Amino acid sequence: MIKLLISLKKTHKVLLLLILSIVIFSGFFLIHLFSPVHDHEFESINDIIKNNFIIVFYYEAVFVFIIFFLLVIFLSYVVIKTDKLERIVNLDELTNVQTRRSFFLNNGDNNKRTFDYLILIIDIDYFKSVNDSYGHEVGDKYLKKFGQELIKIGVDSLNSVRLGGEEFALLFNLKDIEKKYETAKGYKDFTLSQKINKFSKSIHNKLNSIFLDDNKILIQKTCSFGSALLPVDGKISDALSYADRALQVVKKKGRNNYKFADDKFIATSMELNEIITLDGLSEALKKSQLSFYFQPIIDVKNNSIKFFECLIRWTKPNGTILLPKDFLSKFIHLNARSMKEGTRIWRTVFDKSFKNINIDKRIKFSINFQMSHFANIGAGKLVMEEIEYIKTLIDNEIIVEITEAQNTRIDDKAANKEIQYAKNQGVSVALDDYGVKGSNLERLINTPWNIIKLDKQLIDNVVTNKRSRVAVEGIKTMATRLDNQIIAEGVETKEQLKYLKEIGINLIQGFLFSKPMPGNQIEGYIKQFSAKYQ
Repeated sequence: MIKLLISLKKTHKVLLLLILSIVIFSGFFLIHLFSPVHDHEFESINDIIKNNFIIVFYYEAVFVFIIFFLLVIFLSYVVIKTDKLERIVNLDELTNVQTRRSFFLNNGDNNKRTFDYLILIIDIDYFKSVNDSYGHEVGDKYLKKFGQELIKIGVDSLNSVRLGGEEFALLFNLKDIEKKYETAKGYKDFTLSQKINKFSKSIHNKLNSIFLDDNKILIQKTCSFGSALLPVDGKISDALSYADRALQVVKKKGRNNYKFADDKFIATSMELNEIITLDGLSEALKKSQLSFYFQPIIDVKNNSIKFFECLIRWTKPNGTILLPKDFLSKFIHLNARSMKEGTRIWRTVFDKSFKNINIDKRIKFSINFQMSHFANIGAGKLVMEEIEYIKTLIDNEIIVEITEAQNTRIDDKAANKEIQYAKNQGVSVALDDYGVKGSNLERLINTPWNIIKLDKQLIDNVVTNKRSRVAVEGIKTMATRLDNQIIAEGVETKEQLKYLKEIGINLIQGFLFSKPMPGNQIEGYIKQFSAKYQ
């Protein structure tokens, strides 16, 4: 009975509450009507009326009814408001499918699954062109229609989710898919992979048939998706990694298709380091396979080493070295989780990387963070705690490098306050990778930087391309006027170096001087550099 009540929808609970209140009130009325009143015995209703007790009862009944009525209204208001808030949190306002938060809450590894799932990660091909050509209002209409179709395909909104932007996911009971083709003629002897591919084709056809006809604007987009199994005892993060890798393969091959991440695909991808799982990364941390490599930043005017940038690397047992682009997003997720649990996995990397480094205290080290690290209240304090921990390992000054990346979801004003907090503690702050893709002029002007680092893509063409030179010189002028130091990243040729020196950019980082090196090679490099240039 209790389980049945819990399973009822909020609106049904409100209705049940109203009915219950009416029944209680009616029962009270009848009991009160046919019971002795105020310890007097009455032989008939007429006797009660003659003694005017019915009038007293009438007022009592009205009073009780009003109390019940107000109570029901209040409880109904609370239930409806709660239901509305839950919908806002759990369902995407535009498409009416689950939010990413709700999806992980309902399907996370803490929930016991009773059957295996097939999970699809779906991407609408080149959807940005819709917003660019017709505006976000039309784009939103298409997304809304896409969400409606996903709910139909998934049978329920709980089986469909908007992961973000134009990326969605669908969840299916694997048994339902197998039964569908067990009974269908010609498919009985199909393998599981064949059944899933057949099922995927039908889903792909349905999604590709979605179109929007809005005031003579006809929009029809194709989609790409990757799929993977989510077993009863599996981890949702792994399933999403497999499905996402399958999706990336589809995109790389031209989009408008689908791919299932079967066992062979997963094994091959993991062997090629194309799939990184949280478990795999967590195990690598335990085995101290992650550490910083260090790349020098040279002052070519004085022929001296000014900084070493700390660049995280994952060294596999077979000697393969993975770059941050392969695992950084998962590393950030693990670090956030570890902080909630009262630990800091960053510190295992710090301990290994800075151990036994003992160099000139005038040389600084820079540590990379993302703008999102500073997006929350108190983030500046957390970053400072990490820096203070590093200071227990080495005496050199630490610089905070913040990657310049386009992210409209970040409140720059809030982040600026946290960055300013770090500056107030005496830390220098550098804007990394500036000048390409999502570079934001407002961010350059309004965030309290000490150093601006020019992205390698700008430097690549400065010798041969006039536009690149104009851009570099313009940024250099702004940085100087803002009292910022400027560093050129990715310098690889003597011609690039000559040009940069001519325009007054003297802090240089790149393969022309050194590739990133392990910590145990730093002292040797400094000796070689000193012998060569001094």
